[in-house]
Amino acid sequence: MKELNVEIISVCLSAFLFYEPEKVPPMFKDLNADHQREFEVLKGSGLKYIAILPPHIADQPGSDYNVEHDKSPGKVVSKHELGRFLIDSLIQPEHYGKVCGICTKH
Repeated sequence: MKELNVEIISVCLSAFLFYEPEKVPPMFKDLNADHQREFEVLKGSGLKYIAILPPHIADQPGSDYNVEHDKSPGKVVSKHELGRFLIDSLIQPEHYGKVCGICTKH
């Protein structure tokens, strides 16, 4: 990415990174470990990153979303809302270098 002058990146990981490792459901432990390794590489990359940790990604119409740093604000997010935030966050410096929880606004 540095060779191509990419400076800012948004990455979709997993809300299970908010959990203590022993509390992650067994079927997601390997996936969560992969996401943790990816997050460690991201933090050391020197890029302006936005690490987005969505909860359940639902196939439902998009509306609006809540974003909080360092915690999960809810249990579900529309795939449309997640996609919009992955793009929108690239020009929102308040999210650079942050872990962002996201959910559908109720």
